[in-house]
Amino acid sequence: MDSKRLKQIVNQLKRSLEKFGFDQRFTNSNDETQTRDFLIHPFFEEIMGYNKMTDFSHEILADVGGKRARKVDIAITLGGKKPLILVECKKAGTNLNDNHFRQLNEYCRNTTSSKVGILTDGVKYHFYSQNKSENNNLYDHPFFTFNMEDYGTSDLEMLALFCRTDQFEMNTIIEEAEEIYFLSRFDDALFELLKTPTDNLLKEIYVKMGGKRSTERILSQIKDLVNSTSLKTALEKVIQHEVSSSNSGIITTEEEIKAFNVIKTIIALSSKINNKDLERVSFRDLKGSFTILVDENQNKKICALILKERSKSIVINSSTYNLQDTTVVSLTKFKKELIDSAISKLG
Repeated sequence: MDSKRLKQIVNQLKRSLEKFGFDQRFTNSNDETQTRDFLIHPFFEEIMGYNKMTDFSHEILADVGGKRARKVDIAITLGGKKPLILVECKKAGTNLNDNHFRQLNEYCRNTTSSKVGILTDGVKYHFYSQNKSENNNLYDHPFFTFNMEDYGTSDLEMLALFCRTDQFEMNTIIEEAEEIYFLSRFDDALFELLKTPTDNLLKEIYVKMGGKRSTERILSQIKDLVNSTSLKTALEKVIQHEVSSSNSGIITTEEEIKAFNVIKTIIALSSKINNKDLERVSFRDLKGSFTILVDENQNKKICALILKERSKSIVINSSTYNLQDTTVVSLTKFKKELIDSAISKLG
């Protein structure tokens, strides 16, 4: 999609969202059926431009958990006979969790024509694509999440790919999703590289140290130096460099640091967590979220804070909870969830 056309679609999305009347629709959505009627279908039809007569099917069946003839909530066919996008709907305000995802995943896995699965409560829309290398199961995390109550220009640019226009391209969406999923593996790849440094990496370090001609003996000594202590020291220097240069576009705020200290204190209240365990708890500031994790490992995420101008929320084990603020009072409400998550990641 060319930049001019993208800008036009984004502007149209902004106008449609502004006149959508979300608050009133949300108030009237007291169960799953009302959520579909007042929020989800209008989202696709009034905002995204889908044709309710030709683009949808409510007769698609999928086998789930050994039960046959289970109807998919919404199947989007885009004018064809086979569904390309399956939508699993929940009541407005539901905390979307792993159980909901598994239900959507089973629908998609048993509907071979589907390319994308969407899990939504009419407020948040989680977009997943199928992982062809995993028997057409969905990837276990969304490649894109759109929040009706809190979105920016970059969110609208991504959402524009799904608008029903003459330039709609499912292949483009899948390519974008694959790229996002590929980049999400960066942390694991970097961990593997640093856990067992290759000779090429050791030689690069040797050169940066001012070395001229490496030997097996000196490379072995350097390899021993690549450990958690040296990496932590290097990380602190990288953080200082990023803050001073601001080239990364990420600046850790005072609010984020205070929230980290509050959450770490909450975790310390558990008798199952000792001081040595607490030393393993740290944070990683990313664009869009502030993550609290164990051993600097993204796969050991205790929680993530999403602090925006219009809203604040905390994500714990795939469940998202709204926050009024990041004070002790607000965060202590999730004491059990935070401690349980920390114990599972520290184990």
